[in-house]
Amino acid sequence: MSEWNKESNKRLLELIGSSIKGRRIQQEISQVELSKLSGVSHASIARFETGKGNIALENLLSILKALEMADELKIIFRAPESSPSLLAKATSKTTRMRVRKSQSRTKESSKEWKWGEDK
Repeated sequence: MSEWNKESNKRLLELIGSSIKGRRIQQEISQVELSKLSGVSHASIARFETGKGNIALENLLSILKALEMADELKIIFRAPESSPSLLAKATSKTTRMRVRKSQSRTKESSKEWKWGEDK
């Protein structure tokens, strides 16, 4: 199988639908039964499994729960691991200030400014 990042969204929907169908068949559940368990219409499930239709995220989650696959989402959506340096930056409350040299006013700087040729 190729990398999923290179696939079109339509192809990804087909792959996900096919995977859901495989799991459903493996558990010996019909589309009608899955519809009753998940609360998603039979027609939506049929379209989704064949890759011919889009599915709402909420419906996909309902199907995953009905097939006891929701825990597999932890693999995809795990909490990011933070490095100590990123944690230090995030907890730092001081704002860095830009420092400039102080300019002392001299007699020459208080004069009216002129172009180099006009001096």
